[in-house]
Amino acid sequence: MKTNWIIIFFILYPLISPAQSKIVLPMQDGIICYEKDIKAAENLSRDELFNRALKWAKNSFPLSVASVKTANEITGEIEGNGVFKIVTSSSGNYYLIKFAVHIIVNDGKYTVKMTDLYEKPIEKGISNEYSKIGYRWWDYRQGKPWSPEDQVLFSQIDVHITGLLTALQREMTSPSAAPKFKVLALYTTTVESDHVDFAKDAIRFYRKMAAKDDFVFDTTTNWKNLNDEGLKKYQVVIWLNDFPQNETQRQAFEHYMKNGGAWLGFHVAGYNDQYTKWPWFVDFFGGAVFYNNNWPPLPARLIVDDNHHPATRHLPSAYISTLNEWYGWKPSPRENKDIKVLITLDPSNYPLGKKDIIRNGDIPVVWTNTRYNMLYMNMGHGDQIFNSATQNQLFEDAVIWLGTKSKKQ
Repeated sequence: MKTNWIIIFFILYPLISPAQSKIVLPMQDGIICYEKDIKAAENLSRDELFNRALKWAKNSFPLSVASVKTANEITGEIEGNGVFKIVTSSSGNYYLIKFAVHIIVNDGKYTVKMTDLYEKPIEKGISNEYSKIGYRWWDYRQGKPWSPEDQVLFSQIDVHITGLLTALQREMTSPSAAPKFKVLALYTTTVESDHVDFAKDAIRFYRKMAAKDDFVFDTTTNWKNLNDEGLKKYQVVIWLNDFPQNETQRQAFEHYMKNGGAWLGFHVAGYNDQYTKWPWFVDFFGGAVFYNNNWPPLPARLIVDDNHHPATRHLPSAYISTLNEWYGWKPSPRENKDIKVLITLDPSNYPLGKKDIIRNGDIPVVWTNTRYNMLYMNMGHGDQIFNSATQNQLFEDAVIWLGTKSKKQ
């Protein structure tokens, strides 16, 4: 009987040894893989969750040269690499552990995967490269460690990655601090390609700004969201490259503006002509009706009419704007007593264009109707608009002004 116990002991020992019982690294398809599906904090928009995840990815891996390789706000995917350091002995030897990070953000939840682990031993006087750690983990699980340091290495891998997952979960589930204001930007992907390019650049610009200046920046291509219920939680509405499509949407916008909402319109958002048939908007817009344009898009010298307005206070008295298709208006909005023109196309640009030419005229390019919380900017054609640091300051100050001026609560 004693002999049988001894046999059983030696058979079971590899399975219950202290080293193996304390370390469990999750596996998927034969490799170490940590994956979680987590419900995010309630009342956080998909855009805000994406910004939180992106912020976490950028700040969590100081040893990574470029922790984020892909950040696609359309699909909600963030991909990159993480690197952390594990000290395995008192002699100063340590390992750098590199791994892939993949996050997908959806409405109300996110999925995170950390996998493809590589190790790089750092030992005095020895140069090593990264190699897959899976082989060594396989041997370790079979009770065949390569070195006495393996238990420290694998246990600390679990500690580090579990800690990162916990930190991300805390970031994604913590209640949002009250933002300064909320912005809804509407755009369309089926319009002129240059207008789509502008919208995509604007979304990237304002998302980055929102994270820095503490406001919510939501986007949608669904213009049906332009309704009383959809607008009531936003202090600012932006039309990036289109305008309301039907009477219901028009009436909702009118109601929003009459009740203290704020509007920022770019380029084609202000387009109206004899076929538009929206008298309220023409009055709101200062009576300006589209008259002509230049072609092809060209840079232009702009005169800043008012350097004291909150939207233009950081601008010089004149500057060269980026490539744009410039619209002329007839009548000029300057003729309306309620309109405050902030920036004007410098007449020194004339004749402006090659195929379609603007030869003369008073052409405001940025203005506000003082009866409303609104601002129109003629910039918005193509992928060069955000290439000017000077002009970007205008885009930033405009949103801050409208967000703090809005009377919507």
